[in-house]
Amino acid sequence: MQIEKKYYHVDSIETVNLLIEHINNSEVIAYDTETDGLNVRKGTIVGWSVSGEEGIGFYLPTQKWNAQTNQLEECIIGGKGAHGITKKLLPLLKGKKLVMHNASFDCRFTKNYYGVSLLEDLWVDTALLVHTVQEEGAGMGVF
Repeated sequence: MQIEKKYYHVDSIETVNLLIEHINNSEVIAYDTETDGLNVRKGTIVGWSVSGEEGIGFYLPTQKWNAQTNQLEECIIGGKGAHGITKKLLPLLKGKKLVMHNASFDCRFTKNYYGVSLLEDLWVDTALLVHTVQEEGAGMGVF
């Protein structure tokens, strides 16, 4: 069976609205962050993604690299800053069954950077599942 894939780059008000609808209509949601480093206290989130259905995914970039200034700059979506949009959207994940890979990292980054705690909504951490099934490999390609 071929799955139709729809991946959305959230860069317009229309795709923000599709993202909101997708979150609201999903009970189980995969959530992931992209960051500029590994330090959850000093780093920043440069984007995040969700998927509530096989073959459908949304990526919302919050920052992009400006090669002229050699620094990260906040993305603008429909005239609004992506960080402000994110602060309004992340609470929609509360009460959902969240699936994450290395949830400790994503939950701490999200809490420290946006003030939204998702830990109590964590349903499955796939990094821990891999470790449970393949203890010696722990997901690092060692089999």
